[in-house]
This record gives sequence, C-alpha cells and structure tokens, in this order.
Amino acid sequence: MATKKQGLWDTVREAIDNSRTLTLKTITYLPRERAHIDTVLGAFLEAAGMRELKNNLSYCVHELAGNAKKANTKRLYFRENKLDITNEVDYATGMNGFKGEMVNRVGHYLELLRAEDLYVKFQFRKVRGGVRVSVRNNVELTPAEQRRIEEKVEIARRYACLADAYATTEDGAEGAGLGLVMMMFMLKNLGFGSDAFSIRAGAGETVATMTLITPPMATPSEESTSASA
Repeated sequence: MATKKQGLWDTVREAIDNSRTLTLKTITYLPRERAHIDTVLGAFLEAAGMRELKNNLSYCVHELAGNAKKANTKRLYFRENKLDITNEVDYATGMNGFKGEMVNRVGHYLELLRAEDLYVKFQFRKVRGGVRVSVRNNVELTPAEQRRIEEKVEIARRYACLADAYATTEDGAEGAGLGLVMMMFMLKNLGFGSDAFSIRAGAGETVATMTLITPPMATPSEESTSASA
C-alpha cells in the first residue's frame, strides 16, 4: 500500500511494471470505494491491452465484492439472531429476514463490520498475457454456500443461452443467484475460457479469482516484458 512518501498511483504503477500484487482493503465498499477500485482496475487492464473491456469486467469485480460484503454481513446477522449458519433450518429462517434487515439497518451493520474488521480485499496483478484479480473476505463459505456457488458456476458453463441458465438457477435461499450467472456469461461472451473464474475457501477466508488472459476479441498489447505470476 501507499506510504506518505509514495503516492497510491506510484504504487499502482510500480506493481504493474514489476508484475507485483497490489492489495487494497475496505470495510464498507461504498460508492467512493467502488469508484476507486474501478480506476485501479482500469490501470491494470490498460497495461494488459484490455482497456475496452473495463466496463464489463468492472461489473464482474463489483459482483464478487458485493457477494463478499454480503457474506461478512450475513455472519453478523445470524450471530445477532442466534442462528446457526451451518444448520439448514436456521439458514432458511435467517435468509427470510436477512434482506430486509440489510435495508433497514445499514448503519448498524456497517458499524459492526468496522468493529470486527470484516474486510473485502482486492488483489490486482499483471500476469503474462493478462490480469489476475482476486476478491477476498475474511469469513469462510459454509459447505452449503460452496455447493450453491459451484452449482451456479456449472449451470453457467453448461448453457449457451442466458435465459435457459436463468430458468435453472432458482434458489429461494439466495434470491435467484442471477448476479453470479450473469458474471459467468459475461466472461464467456468476452472470450475468456471456462477456467477464468474460481472460488475457494480456507484458512479463515473466501477467495474469488478471475484470471483474465487476453481473449481473441481484445486488442492485446505487444508488450512482452511482464513476468508470469
């Protein structure tokens, strides 16, 4: 991160030029933070020759970050309501009231997120032929949450038509899961491979990663000086 003697954009440029990982951390993820992440993403995509993909890939990053913040807040909500997030009955009960609570008590949960340092971290790295972006948060997916995500990812990979994928994605506990499916289709339509997205949980964190190797439809930079990850 930037120091007093080194501005943030010097740090961004140094990370890009040396293929180092740049890590940014936030708790709240309000519009100011989202705009900041967009600018950093744009700098890395520019360096990788993928500037024209920024708007679409920004949607993908915000989808992952929104899910990460939601997961952090969900843990606080379940704990406050004395519900076991790993219990199927408690989970269904909790999710029935979760959305309304997030709308009506935004300030309360923001304070709790800060107090417990429940973060969302963004990691950017220029790799050979593209960019790797990871979104991390410091709670682990439950096995049931992991299973739901894997099912949605598999549906998005299996179907060629977004409407058909949507029809198969109904999930009463998590809404319809449309955001993640939309993200997967967006990556697919941009020409990224089926392995462009992955998610894993362990050691107290959940890490969602997009490895964005320049697709054929993009105009890649001729620069070949960046080191592989």
